[in-house]
Amino acid sequence: MYTTADFAELDKTNFKSYKFPNNNIYYGETAYISSKTLSIIPNPEEIEDEEEKQFVKLVRHGNGVQLYNVQDTKCDCKYEGSWELDKKKGRGSAYFPDGSIYQGEFDNDLFEGVGKFVWKAGHVYIGNWRKGKMEGTGEFKHKDGHILHGQFINGYMLDKDLSNPMATAILKR
Repeated sequence: MYTTADFAELDKTNFKSYKFPNNNIYYGETAYISSKTLSIIPNPEEIEDEEEKQFVKLVRHGNGVQLYNVQDTKCDCKYEGSWELDKKKGRGSAYFPDGSIYQGEFDNDLFEGVGKFVWKAGHVYIGNWRKGKMEGTGEFKHKDGHILHGQFINGYMLDKDLSNPMATAILKR
C-alpha cells in the first residue's frame, strides 16, 4: 500500500515506534490526547496542572503500521493505514493469519464503507461494508467463478424472492 516515496514525504516528527506488552508493534504517526476530553493536546509538556497530566495519553493518530503478536521476525496479522484517536479509520489494509486480506475503508476499527475482502480459499467480495459485515450493494465471487451481484445485509446476500420469511424480516427492520 505504501512505497518508500510515500514515507519520504511524511512529516516523521510525530512518528513513534511502540511495542505493546502483548507483543504488538506500532510504527507511525501519533498524537497526545486527553483521555478525559478526547481532544488532541499539541504540546503536552506545557501542561502545568498535575491532575490534568494524569489524563494525557499517547495514541495512534495518522498513518501507521501495526503488527500483531510479533514473534522473532514473524507476526500473526498486520494493519497498515489510517488511524484516528487510537482506532482504525479511513483507508487501510488488513492482513490476517489465515492469509485473507481486506483493503478498503475502516471506521472505529471495523470495515465500514467500500472495501474488498479476499479469502485465502479464493473467494472475493467487493462492495459495501457496515459495522464489519457485508452490507449494501456488492459482488461476491466464489473461487469456482460463480458470481453473486446484489444486496447484502448483515453479511448475507438478500434473497430476491421476497416470499422468503427471512428476507421479509430483514426488510422490515
